[in-house]
Amino acid sequence: MFLPFRALLLQGLSLLGSRTGPEPPLALEGVTVLTMEAQGAAQGEAPGTVLENRTVLVSEGRIAALGPAGEVEIPEGARRVDARGQFLLPGLVDMHCHLLSDDRIADALADEELAVIVANGVTTIRIPIGKREHLALRERVRRAEILGPRLFVASPQFSGRASGAIFNGVEVKDPSAASEAVRRFHDQGYDFVKLTFFVSRPVFDAVVKSAGELGMPVFGHVGPEVGLEAALAARMQIEHLDQYLEALLPESAEKRESLSGMGVWTNWDTLDELDEARIPGLVRAVVEAGVWSTPTLAFIDTCFGEGRSDAEVDLSPDARFVSPEVRAELLSNRDLFWTQVAPSPEQRARFVHLRREIVRQLEIAGGKLLAGSDAPEWLLLYGFTLHRELERLVGAGLTPYQALEAATRNPAEWLGVLGEDGTVSVGRRADLLLLGANPLEDIRNTTKIAGVVLDGRWISRQELDLLLERAAAALSKAPLRSELKG
Repeated sequence: MFLPFRALLLQGLSLLGSRTGPEPPLALEGVTVLTMEAQGAAQGEAPGTVLENRTVLVSEGRIAALGPAGEVEIPEGARRVDARGQFLLPGLVDMHCHLLSDDRIADALADEELAVIVANGVTTIRIPIGKREHLALRERVRRAEILGPRLFVASPQFSGRASGAIFNGVEVKDPSAASEAVRRFHDQGYDFVKLTFFVSRPVFDAVVKSAGELGMPVFGHVGPEVGLEAALAARMQIEHLDQYLEALLPESAEKRESLSGMGVWTNWDTLDELDEARIPGLVRAVVEAGVWSTPTLAFIDTCFGEGRSDAEVDLSPDARFVSPEVRAELLSNRDLFWTQVAPSPEQRARFVHLRREIVRQLEIAGGKLLAGSDAPEWLLLYGFTLHRELERLVGAGLTPYQALEAATRNPAEWLGVLGEDGTVSVGRRADLLLLGANPLEDIRNTTKIAGVVLDGRWISRQELDLLLERAAAALSKAPLRSELKG
């Protein structure tokens, strides 16, 4: 009996993203709700945001009712889920999520990648370097033709220098050409402008001006050609804490570049000059500028601060979702870094400490933090790595509630959708995560997923497991794009 049922269920999963009619109402009964409606206090959750023994009614993709168990009227024909002892919060948001199909495997496999993301409780992602295929993917998800998180898509990257066998971006050296590219990407339907490396100050100014006129937020890397002061003045949203460490260099330092961005490959000799006493001034400047930060601690701590052996990769849940040749490509930079750069343990520990201390002080000072994974770089895969990021944020000194804000309420605010997403309250989108244990007691409990509600659709734990199984079967056989093969 099991095999036919499993086969039927797998067949049903292939249609899960397609809607032939409205979903029946869904009632999650007896659940503890983490509403995320208020900013977290320094020592714990904000008062009134944890509601015990509630019924949450979902209808037509929205939260239709939320009240004490037994007091919410559940319509006939509704799907009822016994959620006693479980915890409901908004679906997670990954604000820095690439796909392998961006450049490493075939675009046709993006559907399977999106399923992996959803199965990890991530219901919204921001794709940092977009392409036309992402715009089509965004529309297919919106129409429920495929199962996937809500997509926000940045422009192809603006870089001062094209690089790599597959360069998804525009090489911008002339301000007028950069302005024209901003207008073109706006007209094509991209949500934001993404800056990467080697961008000159005149080009940066032109991009910021043009994007501002069109209402397109700018985010990304900050290179030494631009500098932190200009980035703060432009109020761009900064990824990876770029140029924050450079702000800790004393005026007497001969080098003005340190370990941001590409500097992590060359500038470990500056580490001893970084002055931790300058962090409060840096934090004050960032907060006063109203600039949002995506630290990507899990990626940077793991790759450059700690390292990860082949054995550790093998034991990770990520490993089964890549083919051997894709794995080798993803780990090639890891091997290069640890053979050619290989900072000392003391250097790496200080690097990690300074970045975490910046994050801790930003949170205390009221700075806005966004959780992003930078998946799937160095085989830290989408979905799984956002949970690692939450754990790293808590390791930096945030409370679990504050870490969850960085992956729910804060992203919704930056994306401009806080009125419809990012909290659990009546009228909001029904993108929800049901957990088997309390994440406020241990942030690692975000991995104990009992089910996901995606745009009003209930996906059980069994269905999530089968989604992962199907995705692994497809992705583990995916060949590397021919352009990347030696």
